[in-house]
Amino acid sequence: MKKKVAVISLGCPKNLVDTETMVGLLKATGDVEFVNNLEDADVILVNTCGFIQPAKEESIDEILNAIEEKKNSPEKKVVVAGCLYERYKEELKRELPEVDAFIGVNELLESVERILNRKASVQKPYLLREILTPKHLAYLKISEGCSNGCTYCAIPLIRGPLRSRPVEELIEEAKRLADLGVKELYVIAQDTTAYLYDRGEKEGLVKLLKELEKIEGIEWIRLMYTYPSHITDSLIDFVASSEKVLKYFDVPLQHINDKVLASMGRKYSRKFAESLIEKLRKRIPGVAIRTTFIVGFPTEGEAEFEELHSFLKDAELDWVGFFKYYREDGTAAYKLGDLSDEVKESRLSLLEETQFWIYEKKHRELIGKEFELIVDSPSSEMSGFVEARSYRNAYEIDGIVYLKGNFKPGEFVKARITDLASNVDLIAEPVVDKG
Repeated sequence: MKKKVAVISLGCPKNLVDTETMVGLLKATGDVEFVNNLEDADVILVNTCGFIQPAKEESIDEILNAIEEKKNSPEKKVVVAGCLYERYKEELKRELPEVDAFIGVNELLESVERILNRKASVQKPYLLREILTPKHLAYLKISEGCSNGCTYCAIPLIRGPLRSRPVEELIEEAKRLADLGVKELYVIAQDTTAYLYDRGEKEGLVKLLKELEKIEGIEWIRLMYTYPSHITDSLIDFVASSEKVLKYFDVPLQHINDKVLASMGRKYSRKFAESLIEKLRKRIPGVAIRTTFIVGFPTEGEAEFEELHSFLKDAELDWVGFFKYYREDGTAAYKLGDLSDEVKESRLSLLEETQFWIYEKKHRELIGKEFELIVDSPSSEMSGFVEARSYRNAYEIDGIVYLKGNFKPGEFVKARITDLASNVDLIAEPVVDKG
């Protein structure tokens, strides 16, 4: 009889890839049926995030929820995987005796043994991945860990130093994704631009992208998590001339004040960041730039915050994610102390409000322009519309385009922007070719 498994995946796309790998490994045994409801499950697998406090709290809540289900049905098994366990192994084992098994971030193959009590002998687990995103898009994780040494970041504590995967392995995985119907490929890592640095190559990412471009079926390649000072001229030139790599740069700046950047362990200055933005816009016409900023870092006084706020107004970036600083044990920044939550909240609100109006201004400028859109799903918000995206919008993190008409997920449609649905979302209608 098949074991019924419910899977909860938390955290970032990089963690989702791990979940997809474990699900694929379990599915390949033929002995598992996946269910959505925890009540129906024989086994509840929770793949956790342990990056910052809210993520840790969410992970603990989900584990406790699973344990509660087990109380109702003691024969149920609760299995905890991922970053939270990797970071707090001994504490979790001690505090959560009800958990039947744990799986570390480097033990994905063990998931079969921990859940089904038998060993898995698989040479290439990445070829078994079960895609949990819409079938026309998928993530390609090109490396593990990070060696950048940012003082606030717990990732090296959890996942260790940078370890790049071989190009051949990634191409093999990407070809399989294309065979499954994936049309939009997201290249992800803690720092994609550091790809192959650990093997002595400084242009490893360009080398990989050139090979990915050749894969039939992959139409769009979206580059995520590019570290500012690792973005080379050759990468910019390649993206500018590429047929498939989108004119979209996800460049986490984290701050703009030189003192704060230095105390964060970021290896660039405000001047460098400004010249990079200028260079991207000049050499890649129409480029969409996404960034993230950490608000309320311990060395961010009023003057440093005002500098960030002023920069935000001047730069008019396309997409910005704002995060409150969380003081994480084990990181170098922990000893710097902390600001009050009230200060962080008020600064965060001000930045979000400012960026909100920038979105409206920039999106009004897009009305009347034509874009190729990829369709994600029918819209639950607007009847007679589908949810789609242009090259300017990454899945789940940027705004969407409501496209009038009935189109299938994964379909590409040429469309004209007609209006704003909100400050971040647009409305479009298909362009009919008069041929």
